[in-house]
Amino acid sequence: MSELSLLIEPSIGLPADRVDALAVGLADDLRSVRGLQVAHAQSPAVGHGKSQQAWELGMLIVGGVFSATTMRAVAQIAIAYADRVKARSITVRSGGNELVITGATRVDQRLVDQLGRLLAPGSVESAVGVAPPAAQDSLRGTSGS
Repeated sequence: MSELSLLIEPSIGLPADRVDALAVGLADDLRSVRGLQVAHAQSPAVGHGKSQQAWELGMLIVGGVFSATTMRAVAQIAIAYADRVKARSITVRSGGNELVITGATRVDQRLVDQLGRLLAPGSVESAVGVAPPAAQDSLRGTSGS
């Protein structure tokens, strides 16, 4: 099963509880997509708390079997959510690659292809197609707009 991480970047500095509320809202929206598992990202806790892990504020982990249709739905939900809550952006990451989307990003085949390339080979790429090697530049910092 493949995984993506989604990081909400608010347009202004917000308190931790508000950033967490934004992540909860996006998670609820993503759970409407059949076959996706959505959870808060975890990291080692700092300090002397009881828990060995703590939530990464504003970051979600989305797992599942990603088809072209699923990737399009994830993109549409993230874009609509970024626009609705006036977030600066939502960064989608997989491994060392990332794609930054905003409320102004268009959902088109190019964006779906870029999202597909974030995942490990053989997951969604066979469903959405892969650009020729010359066109496969680094996705870091690429916007789907």
